[in-house]
Amino acid sequence: MSIQTTTQVPAENREFIIVGQCQGTGYTLWDVAPAPTDPARRGALLEELGVDAMDAFGSVTCEWAATPRGAVNKLLVAQRDRSGLDDYDLTADSQTDNLGPEEAMPATAGDILRQALKAAGIDSDPYGDMEGTWLVVDLPCGAEIWITGRTTTRTGHLADQHTGWLATFYPTGGHASIRTTLVTSENKDLTADTNALVDAVYAAVHAEHHQAPMPLAPQTLADIGGKVRESLPDATFLTIDAHDGTLRAVLDGDRKTLWYAPASPTGLPDTVTAEIEKLADLLLHPETDRPRIDGHDDTCEITLPRP
Repeated sequence: MSIQTTTQVPAENREFIIVGQCQGTGYTLWDVAPAPTDPARRGALLEELGVDAMDAFGSVTCEWAATPRGAVNKLLVAQRDRSGLDDYDLTADSQTDNLGPEEAMPATAGDILRQALKAAGIDSDPYGDMEGTWLVVDLPCGAEIWITGRTTTRTGHLADQHTGWLATFYPTGGHASIRTTLVTSENKDLTADTNALVDAVYAAVHAEHHQAPMPLAPQTLADIGGKVRESLPDATFLTIDAHDGTLRAVLDGDRKTLWYAPASPTGLPDTVTAEIEKLADLLLHPETDRPRIDGHDDTCEITLPRP
């Protein structure tokens, strides 16, 4: 099938109609041409093409670009984002006569964010089963910040599809269950939104080791309380080794010992204990400045918030 249009449109900004078929790992292009600018003609053409494409198990897509190649490249970027395939491209049997010369693929929002983070001296790594799912930033204290699109949980979208960033702070690493939102935005301006996100990530990365990289202390205390009370519902106080930060004991409101290290017969699984110790380290000062319990220079204490 072919698209016949004679409408003249400005070279800088035109809508193109793309007809073809997704093959799962690539796209077979049947035709691409400028869309009519007259709404009635455009509607009639899209209706006709839609019927023909459906009969051939294909589809019709509209993209705005300066050239036919640019329009098709935008479609390919979108398909890569949906499929998670970084090598999704035109199939060998595509009709490319109308495409014109090769052009660089448009940058995705994730590409732009990684460049902005790098310019700020921050390394980030892609992560996810699908290409362009998350960007992960490691913090010096062992915490991680995971970044993705607010509504899509993807970073592979184009600038004009941006609906905001979502950045999540994991104080004990990204595979832990405890997390806090660092940034959530509804700003559709990719440049402004990315700059604001980079500022927040930069502040977190350069925070002192013992400081939460955001107003986290109340949230972190609540997280610790929640994790401990899953196994020990009456937990009220935690005692921590002032030198190495390990959890020594869990006490109830009457200071009765509910759990103690290293050999309490009941209480906390090792994985939970490790998470609690990492969270507690975010709240406590370095060894030389950790507040001690009176009469116990080697021990400091955390009082958990009421459940």
